Amino acid sequence: MDNLVDLPMGFCMSLAQNEQSLNKFSEMTDTEKAAVIEKARHAASKAEMNAIVASITDSF
Repeated sequence: MDNLVDLPMGFCMSLAQNEQSLNKFSEMTDTEKAAVIEKARHAASKAEMNAIVASITDSF
C-alpha cells in the first residue's frame, strides 16, 4: 500500500494506539489492507473504529 494519504484519520489514530494491530496490519497483503480500510471508511463512531482496528489481530 503506497498511498497512505487516503487512510481515514481516525483509523490511523486508532491503529497507532494498538501496537498488535499495527504490527499485524503491516504484515497484511494490499488486498487485506484494502478490505480493512474500506470497513474503516464506513465507521460511524470512534468505538466502531476501535473495534475495527482491534479485529485486525483476530481476523487476519
